[in-house]
Amino acid sequence: MSWLLTILVFLPTVGALAVMVAPKGAVRWVAAGFTALTFVLSLWSYFGPVFHMGFIGPLNNPSGFGDVAHPAWLDAAPWINIDVGSLHLNIQYRLGADGLSIFMLILNALLSFLAVIGSWNVTLRTREYMALLLILETGVMGVFCAFDLYLFWLLWEVELIPMFLLIAIWGGKRREYAAWKFVIYTIFGSAFMLGGIILTYFSLGNQTGTYSATFDYLAAHHVAGNFAVGGLAISAQLLIFLLLYLGFAIKLPMIPFHTWLPDAHTEAPTAVSVLLAGVLLKMGAYGLIRICIDFAPEGAHQFALPLAVLGAINILYGAGCSLVQSDMKKVIAYSSVSHMGFVILGVAAAVGPGATNMAFKEAALTGAALQMFSHGAITGMLFFCVGVLYDKAHIREIDVFGGLQARMPRLTWIYTFAAMASLGLPGLSGFVAEYLIYTSSYAIYPAQTIVAASAMILTAAYLLWMLKRAFYGPLNPRWSAIPDASWLEMAPLLMLGVVVVFVGVYPGFLLNLLQPSLHNIMQTVGGTVSAVHP
Repeated sequence: MSWLLTILVFLPTVGALAVMVAPKGAVRWVAAGFTALTFVLSLWSYFGPVFHMGFIGPLNNPSGFGDVAHPAWLDAAPWINIDVGSLHLNIQYRLGADGLSIFMLILNALLSFLAVIGSWNVTLRTREYMALLLILETGVMGVFCAFDLYLFWLLWEVELIPMFLLIAIWGGKRREYAAWKFVIYTIFGSAFMLGGIILTYFSLGNQTGTYSATFDYLAAHHVAGNFAVGGLAISAQLLIFLLLYLGFAIKLPMIPFHTWLPDAHTEAPTAVSVLLAGVLLKMGAYGLIRICIDFAPEGAHQFALPLAVLGAINILYGAGCSLVQSDMKKVIAYSSVSHMGFVILGVAAAVGPGATNMAFKEAALTGAALQMFSHGAITGMLFFCVGVLYDKAHIREIDVFGGLQARMPRLTWIYTFAAMASLGLPGLSGFVAEYLIYTSSYAIYPAQTIVAASAMILTAAYLLWMLKRAFYGPLNPRWSAIPDASWLEMAPLLMLGVVVVFVGVYPGFLLNLLQPSLHNIMQTVGGTVSAVHP
């Protein structure tokens, strides 16, 4: 056991404590130092398996990045064990990381570091603000490497309090409304998720005689049979899938559970919007891939067609809503709804019909995972751009600007670059993910894929129209003295730009990381579905 993951998860919490006792002038530097160190350690979670080197202790799987049954990194210890009468509760402290976990750990660590840099000008209760950012990082890190269902749920809840406070204290005029709406939706989803977890745990325990919530055990043993619900027999896996899905769909977010997102994005501080779009939405997508389809593959298969339809609706509806917004933040918020629809469509194709289409299905799931990473980097750039502009103009309404490229050339070109990446320009990360999803999903669900592809017209329209109205054309005299982005403000944008180009030019970096884990998931899905539907 190496303890790398334990350090990765709890180092930001140590940083939060350090921030609270640091001298006032050192608060930002302490926060930046701890997030930078966490980012370096997250990179080691990748390079350790590459060079076959552990951290403090040996690698769990020295042969590569591994999968849920044999992760590259594993920290495990007994935690809660209660066996009284008919109550059997076995919860383990179990953190693991395979390829699917590692690439999300890296993304979260990078965006958390950049969020601190992007918050350098925050002056209201800076100490508490930085401490909450660090606690938020702990919660999200824990979600991406928890390998026990109960531990996963507990760490899922950790992010709720810091996120609520960051919006409610440092947000805009309607910050309390947005913060409470976020909390209510999240708790609602968490209740369904906990119900699915409990149902999975005790049903499988009664079925096999072994009570365990660890991911490797759940991936190897699936709940079988039916439940009597309202006098009707319903597939056990379908019920479990639906309960877990509702928890993850709210976080994604999936229509009709999306209405909390535009309000949260609009009122949240810039750095919090970056983390919300970049990693918190990905918690829902990660849960859908890691838990729903791996632990309830037959339930996912039965729900594949509705999932594909909902994914296509997400893509089209989100793009349409973006087109009619006047607030830059709301444009990007609804674009997130649209782009996360690609993840849903890719997952639906992966668990859809057709036993002979396994190569297409695995490619669709790979595209969905790549979209998670790509969207996090690109949308982070877009929100940072809006934040820079808002700090200087104190307004986000698109129509009040015009011709800003004459005064803000640096911000204009990086904003244009981010918009092109979001549009899926070849050579950038967005193209790779969407290309995989389109070409693979078409073999499984052609009608839904065609509907989704038609949204590209709307995507181009809302992005290019926003750029034209705000940055190009004649300069609005109102902004004749507005300064350009400083190099400190440009730093997070440039770092994310490098990531977007690197993944777009060399996607093999992430594909090699993801392949063992996603292949294992597809083996589980394919084997289960083939056995039930020969």
